[in-house]
Amino acid sequence: MERKKFSEPQLAESKVDELSRKLFEANERLRKSEAIRVKMLENISHDLRAPLTAIRSGIDLLSELIRKDKADSDELQRIVGLLESRASSMEALVQDLYYLTCLDNGKQQMEFKDVPLEQFLEEYFFEAEIDEKFSDKELVLKVSDEHETIVSIDVCRMTRVLDNLFTNAAKYSESGAEIELGIEKKDEGSVSFYVRDTGIGIPEERIENIFERTYKVSDARTPKGVTGSGLGLSIVKSIMEHHGGKVYCESRVGEGSKFVCVLPVKEKND
Repeated sequence: MERKKFSEPQLAESKVDELSRKLFEANERLRKSEAIRVKMLENISHDLRAPLTAIRSGIDLLSELIRKDKADSDELQRIVGLLESRASSMEALVQDLYYLTCLDNGKQQMEFKDVPLEQFLEEYFFEAEIDEKFSDKELVLKVSDEHETIVSIDVCRMTRVLDNLFTNAAKYSESGAEIELGIEKKDEGSVSFYVRDTGIGIPEERIENIFERTYKVSDARTPKGVTGSGLGLSIVKSIMEHHGGKVYCESRVGEGSKFVCVLPVKEKND
């Protein structure tokens, strides 16, 4: 079959059209990226305002008590405790934001190591059992040692994934609730592990947004006393993608959530 020949003007026009399309797509990516950045900064500004206001109020009250010479030890301890708590919230937010930025910019160098996934999960679980953060939760491990699954991971970063998922599960669960860690399935070329809780759950229409940096849990659904940067799940997503994997969530309101992490399996002959 004879191939259709194009004249030079036609070829030039075709190249211009292609360049225009690519330029438009690049511009759209930049626009969306900028919108995400602006929204994230708005959320961070909002999150910083509350602890800053509390710190300022605490300092004003402390100054007033000292000025009137009415400060007793119990009152001082209460105010100092408030200041420490709010300062910790601000510190956590700044640290998470810096960590996420470093991941994006490639400043967090990955140090991959071949490890048995079962052993890695078991070691984390035993550490979590003695962690005060989870002392009021029922921790459950469902990992079998019958078949060893080798994965190539940055141990520190993957530990951060588990930390964030466990902390998230504990945050939205009542005292005495279960947090389960296990290996779900092994497909050809990949393996899945999960963290499941029996907490408040997530509405179906919001699940696809929870890993976005602009996502905020509404105050109405946030348990009293819950604090955090709101960037924990974004960090999980970024780390999993740097490992060539992914993370997704299954959830029902009132029944709990299950976060599943998928990793490539390291073949024995690799």
